[in-house]
Amino acid sequence: MHTAAGGPGFLAQPALERSERLTMTAAQERKPIGLLGGVFDPVHLGHINMALRCMETLDLQEVRFIPANLPPHKPEPIATQRHRLAMLECAVRQRPQLTVNEMELERGGVSYTIDTLIDLRDKDALQPLCFIMGMDAFESLPTWRRWQDLVDYAHLILIDRKRHDRRRDERMRDYYDAHACSLPATLHANPCGYIYKTAISIPEISSSRIRGLLTNDETAGELLPAGVHHYIKENNLYV
Repeated sequence: MHTAAGGPGFLAQPALERSERLTMTAAQERKPIGLLGGVFDPVHLGHINMALRCMETLDLQEVRFIPANLPPHKPEPIATQRHRLAMLECAVRQRPQLTVNEMELERGGVSYTIDTLIDLRDKDALQPLCFIMGMDAFESLPTWRRWQDLVDYAHLILIDRKRHDRRRDERMRDYYDAHACSLPATLHANPCGYIYKTAISIPEISSSRIRGLLTNDETAGELLPAGVHHYIKENNLYV
């Protein structure tokens, strides 16, 4: 899967409360399930904190980590499927509200988000789904397969860590304006169709930075869940 304001423009939350309230019985007020895709090579505390903050802010039922088999826009993962999956399981072990879904690994091939969302929607037509992504990923959506169809299967949750207002692509401004909602309750009342932006504070951590530290025999323990750090050391990963 492809890898969860203020001021004018497509990043501002529009005043849509009236129209949003009109649809609030559509999904029978079911708590949404959060979806966080990525390579997770390795999973780190930035991923975990993002999931937990979304849980709290949006009152999600759970957040599912969905590791990609082969990412369409990134190099092939360094760690094997088995190791990436094991590290995710270590990371969520003491956090019952976080789970791991292996569907992209089991499907094989290149992991496209649209395929995953279609499969999940086929299993439950009414369950609200929230696909979590950063603003950089949102701005790159035109490079994704069938990107304009994503909201037909899930809500998009945009994580705006820097509270910035960028207008790089008119298509993305129009796409955002066409689907934006300002009430988290709207995500509960509808299975899909909306984009919600939230400004949350999470640490700036990247998997590539962690791999670089480990390759140079430097400490990265403060950036990783304890179980993940132990697993990496035990299996001599990224050395």
